[in-house]
Amino acid sequence: MREMNTNNAINLLAPSANRVFQVVDYEDNSLREELADLEPGKLVRVNLERVGGRANVWKASWPGRAESEPAGRP
Repeated sequence: MREMNTNNAINLLAPSANRVFQVVDYEDNSLREELADLEPGKLVRVNLERVGGRANVWKASWPGRAESEPAGRP
């Protein structure tokens, strides 16, 4: 939706669910950098998982990553 802010947080819109996700954590620096370089409005596919018990705060990871794979881009 908008560019990444100075705290490395970015809001992603899931149009199919009509939801906005506030992403504050990333699987690795390369994913964070790739998302930071995107122009607002670009389509991106990532996996999201909730960060702890916080309300709408999420961690992004590369799509298609199996749980048994080591962290990093497949």
